Amino acid sequence: MQAFPQMIAGALREEWGESPSARKAVGLITNANERAVRNWFDGRNGPSGENLVRLIQHSDAVLSAVLRASRRDQLLPAVALMRLKASLQMAIDSLDEAFPSR
Repeated sequence: MQAFPQMIAGALREEWGESPSARKAVGLITNANERAVRNWFDGRNGPSGENLVRLIQHSDAVLSAVLRASRRDQLLPAVALMRLKASLQMAIDSLDEAFPSR
């Protein structure tokens, strides 16, 4: 199994990318200081439990990484379905805005 800090770093980069604005967004979500967030993205340290929960609330990639690490892979299809449902809802909302019903 991949080490926890590297696993989280990969998920953070997958979800937010590697730009300074990505790190800033994660810092705002977790209320963690800039150095801590940079260490998470670089895989030097992992977030505390409280910050991990905040990240999971905002990131399917982090949730999926934690499920794989905890050997709960059977729950991954549910995460994918939730992501698909959210994408479909966004598409429906866009269509409703573009073509309002009369």
